[in-house]
Amino acid sequence: MKKILVGTDTTASADLAVQRAAELARLSEAELVVVNVRSNGAQYDAADPKKAADPDRYLAEMPRRFPQVDVRTRSETGDPAERLVEVAESERADTIVLGNRGMHGSWWRVRDSLPNLVLRHAPCSVFIVDTRAAQ
Repeated sequence: MKKILVGTDTTASADLAVQRAAELARLSEAELVVVNVRSNGAQYDAADPKKAADPDRYLAEMPRRFPQVDVRTRSETGDPAERLVEVAESERADTIVLGNRGMHGSWWRVRDSLPNLVLRHAPCSVFIVDTRAAQ
């Protein structure tokens, strides 16, 4: 692997996926691209107490948090699943890392969750991190 992309909405559970992606990037000596996608309902995102109050600051902290990893960040707007797939394609990512947040109960019944949508349309491998510890 040369490039790993991780999607985050800045929640604690998504941050577990970021941490695992950074660990994988360090072990693989790969570049890490941390992507935050703000949906078109950005006013809801700003009011969500589970998310970082300042997503831009959260992204800016990545190089300091993971000094042994070559880290870049991107802030995008749009549908999170679509944008993550598009960014993975344009970045030529080898792997997309996501948390399984939102997959409560019978996971096979969650047809349109972000992880499922990305998994079905990704141009590369997808690594889904169990983030239940943060929920």
